[in-house]
Amino acid sequence: MFPKILIIGSTGKLGQKLLNLTNKHKILIDTVTGYSNSKKLIKIKNKYNVHNSFLLSENSQKSNFIKFLQLNKFNIIYFLDFGSESLEYLDIYLKFHSKTYIAIANKELLIAGGHYLTSKLNKSNNYLIPLDSEHFSLTNLILNNSDVHKIFITASGGPFYFKKNLSLGDVSKKEVLSHPKWVMGKNNLIDSSNFINKILELFELSFIYSININKINFVISPEAFIHSFVIYKNGLISINCFKNDMLITLADPLRKYFELPSYIPKLNQFDQKLFYFEEYKDERFELLKKIKTIKKFTHYQLLQFMLLNNLAQDLYLQNKLKYIDIPNYIFKRIDFKKNKFKMDSIQKILQRIKFIKNAIQVNN
Repeated sequence: MFPKILIIGSTGKLGQKLLNLTNKHKILIDTVTGYSNSKKLIKIKNKYNVHNSFLLSENSQKSNFIKFLQLNKFNIIYFLDFGSESLEYLDIYLKFHSKTYIAIANKELLIAGGHYLTSKLNKSNNYLIPLDSEHFSLTNLILNNSDVHKIFITASGGPFYFKKNLSLGDVSKKEVLSHPKWVMGKNNLIDSSNFINKILELFELSFIYSININKINFVISPEAFIHSFVIYKNGLISINCFKNDMLITLADPLRKYFELPSYIPKLNQFDQKLFYFEEYKDERFELLKKIKTIKKFTHYQLLQFMLLNNLAQDLYLQNKLKYIDIPNYIFKRIDFKKNKFKMDSIQKILQRIKFIKNAIQVNN
């Protein structure tokens, strides 16, 4: 019997990449979801012979999908969508099912859920597979906070880091949305250009592997071959590399059930430049000056940071906010007062997300 596979966010770039892979190897997909692109979702269902599909922007289909999650167990669930809303779907699924490989590329979901989500995944006997290359590169290691001195993930530098004479106040939208290494959606491209994605990934790593956030930082590695390295307290260093191809991470959950070709490079394909990295030093990027402050964020402030960034992205794409003003737009709206909000469950986190979104709408 074939394993049951669900893809949440099948209509995006990663969804298409995964569907091409499964189709090539005659792997059947049981269920797919999209958000608002109904035509593409119908096309996917017909082309790949998918049994079930749900358009989650439609309230009736969203309700049906929630009931469907309660009644149906999957072997693999992919979260390839964008935004923290899918935390609700994952929370519901974890209440009813176990022994599922939960493969997540949606960083907002992981940031929103925080330690509570990773704890619930473990307690429910489900298995998390992070699909972001940096976090995936650490999956074969044994990481104990007490044994780790430092962990560094890498950033390619995006479209601007190595163009030192370029003023960020003068960059065009086309330049912002052009990444030298990765093909991504617009939101991820904006985040990559100003390093917000990398700051969020520091917290992701902390949540996934239970490592103190102050032990985690990033460096610049333009070839995007090194994805992370770990310095242990006993002096050992683990450098974790692979070709910058998301097929490697997307294929990993499928390997639990299917034989797939390997992506192992030959030794003579290694080039010294693949292993170059440097500490980030660039006064143009406002957020890089605020990393120490951001690392002190409470979970509530981190949610604000993430949701305000999503709004800033939308305003920028609508030409209502300048690119260079995105960091200050976010920081001016974060509540730095001590709050007494208890977020000790997924349901309370979802309530806080709704509260923050409503507050953002009122203030904008």
